[in-house]
Amino acid sequence: MVDEVLGTGSSVLSIGETLNDRYRIIKHLGSGRYSTVWLAKDQVHLAYKVIKILNEDYSGSEHHILELDILKRLTEGDQNHPGYRHIPCLLDNFIHRRHVCLVLEPMAEDMEGFGCFFRHAKIPSHILKRITRQLLSALDYAHSLGIIHTYINQDNILVKIRDRSVIDQHLQEGGLSLGEHNFTDEYEFSKIEVVLAGWGAASWESLNHRTEMIQPQPTLLRAPEVLLQAPWGKEVDIWSLGVLLPELLDALCMFNVTGVPYSVKHHIEEIDALFGPFPPDLLRQGKPEIVQQIFDERLQIKSNSTDCPPARLETRIECVDGEEKQRFLSLLRSMMTIDPQQRMTVQLLQNSTWLTS
Repeated sequence: MVDEVLGTGSSVLSIGETLNDRYRIIKHLGSGRYSTVWLAKDQVHLAYKVIKILNEDYSGSEHHILELDILKRLTEGDQNHPGYRHIPCLLDNFIHRRHVCLVLEPMAEDMEGFGCFFRHAKIPSHILKRITRQLLSALDYAHSLGIIHTYINQDNILVKIRDRSVIDQHLQEGGLSLGEHNFTDEYEFSKIEVVLAGWGAASWESLNHRTEMIQPQPTLLRAPEVLLQAPWGKEVDIWSLGVLLPELLDALCMFNVTGVPYSVKHHIEEIDALFGPFPPDLLRQGKPEIVQQIFDERLQIKSNSTDCPPARLETRIECVDGEEKQRFLSLLRSMMTIDPQQRMTVQLLQNSTWLTS
């Protein structure tokens, strides 16, 4: 048996150990900020499962209760909704040595791993359209339940396993991820199915999100209203997905491209250059100290930076051109409208010309 760290503290989990009298641990799959993930064999259904084991300090907090409640709500919702198949279903949960354990279906790689199948990690447009439609469907489902994801990034978009034999092959031949055996030829990429995972930072829309930052959301994915510490809601998910799409399509980081040390002011300058100006109503809702630090009395950004952000979105996207490029840029502008009240909804985005062409 091999002992591996279970989480923070001195707890140890052994390969071959059985949890909850049912799940035999086979392999450690990875670790995150708040959890470790393990492949296990369900001794009741004789099927592979994933056990997400929350760290002990996280398990005792309100965050684990929220994550568990949100996963339960997602799982118990309308199974006929098209987005249901693109969210993780909570199959079981239990406590093991003071750690909360969540039982989920195994997945292949995340989007970062999937991108490695393609030259320069640029996912072809026709494949990314399929992925985007599925993610919007997942968000439509979550938002209909009053749930905001808040943490959409490549790590939290997982590829479904196309055949359960992939896991057997992975265990026999080894490899870095289950995804290495998930596709046998390039034609199968166009049949990809994804799941929007990572609901540990999710929140209920009914809560008063007035001034707090979204944690642990990556800084460069934060929407303008979050940067200004104005009230925010489900629209932040649309913005984050919009930031992510050029990264998947063109390996392009939308913001902080100049390499200067990060600052909220520089981030807002870049947003303003590409999608501005900032609407006065949003600035009035922001935290006064932040707004006054960045904007003058005319609500214009104070100019004291020698680094001029790029001003044309068209010059940033290179791997598509012509009408296809214009349709993609139109989608981005709809998703990344600075005013969250004017940002296009999930339902309308699903009918955008880029996704339907």
